Amino acid sequence: MHALRHVHSLLARGGTVVDIHPVTEEQVESSEGVVGVIREPDWVNVDLPNSEAALRQTIAEGLYELEEETDYDVLQHFDESEDLIEEKRDLLEGQDQLVNAIRVAPTPLVTRMHLVLRCLRTLPR
Repeated sequence: MHALRHVHSLLARGGTVVDIHPVTEEQVESSEGVVGVIREPDWVNVDLPNSEAALRQTIAEGLYELEEETDYDVLQHFDESEDLIEEKRDLLEGQDQLVNAIRVAPTPLVTRMHLVLRCLRTLPR
């Protein structure tokens, strides 16, 4: 069962669900521009499309009404390249070319992830 269907049964009529999730892979930037993108192919090709489709489906089924939507970037700042590499170690595994690019990029570095925030009002079933 998709999480939004399960949550619907737990909320009071007219309750609100706040859905926040990234809609892009994380980008690494320096003062000279984009260093690279931290690739997450399973997430971007499977998880994200499935989540978005499930959200659209629950709205189409009349479980929720979209009240508000906004998007924004979340930035993380790193004074040293090794700090970024350590923080993102699991995500950077197998991305040796990007790790090397991060090491030689001018510091400070920033990671940027684009997120969407949606407020969904629960509709009676």
